[in-house]
Amino acid sequence: MKIHVLVFGRPNRLGAVTVKNLDLLQAAAEKLGHEMVVIHDSECHMEFGSKPGLFIMGHKIKDIKVLIVQANIAGENLMYRSTLIRQFEDLGVTVVNKELAVMKAKNKLRTLQVLLRHKIPVPKTFVITHSEYLDEIINQIGSFPMILKSVSGSHGRGVSIVESKRGLKSVVEMLTKDASAAQPLLVQEYVKESSGKDVRVFIVGKRIVAAMERIAKRRGEFRSNFHLGGRVRVAEMTEREKRVSFDSMAACGLDFAGVDVIRTNEGPKILEVNSNPGLEGITLATGRDIAGEIIKYAVRKAKRVINKKK
Repeated sequence: MKIHVLVFGRPNRLGAVTVKNLDLLQAAAEKLGHEMVVIHDSECHMEFGSKPGLFIMGHKIKDIKVLIVQANIAGENLMYRSTLIRQFEDLGVTVVNKELAVMKAKNKLRTLQVLLRHKIPVPKTFVITHSEYLDEIINQIGSFPMILKSVSGSHGRGVSIVESKRGLKSVVEMLTKDASAAQPLLVQEYVKESSGKDVRVFIVGKRIVAAMERIAKRRGEFRSNFHLGGRVRVAEMTEREKRVSFDSMAACGLDFAGVDVIRTNEGPKILEVNSNPGLEGITLATGRDIAGEIIKYAVRKAKRVINKKK
């Protein structure tokens, strides 16, 4: 089967994580006897009239059976990028992951809303756009250090640890100085017992295909991301950790996801649900062909849709 993969950005300007993911997906597709074609958003233009249309490199699309979304849709072109994914869906293409699910996962605020609606535990978090009520938030969280996050960061970027009230106020005031351009910030409790460690759970369909523990590369570093130099190793999971991971992915409606879990004294809590997780670290840590699992799932889903149409 010909498998299409959608990415955002020109071929020579893709991020390192995306490039590595594409390499692994390409190798997996070839190994399984499939052909993979990469579609860049810059090659596409949409048509709206009596019915929706979509052109790729000037040619109207036809015979695209399945599209794997392997793209970071955050940034200035968020609405365009989400609309482009939806356009493939509206044209009857089997899409993995779908636009609505990607939007739930990519928007950290939306993710928190969805998880809490499904009673899934998360660290105590406040969203702010200025420093006016910061004292009340500090009192609610209770103690320093605290975690400060941007709403659009990924792979450990846009995350800081702040050690004092004075430091937190200074950083928030600096980042929100221009009220017209300021992005919301997340102030989150720091979970001491999980410092520098978390568990990345990779789920495809209804199955956990791999889980790894990520450990920060040095003492004092609280971010454990593989692409920031974090060490990785196979993780043994409890039934409760498995359940909240599955529930988080299902709540967002994703076909595959990397779910980040922290182990706290109160039990597992969800840090993030990733619709476009890096494949390299967990492949190296577990020896599992994660890209191959995604390819096989996408093919199965496309075949189910094709058979229904017959």
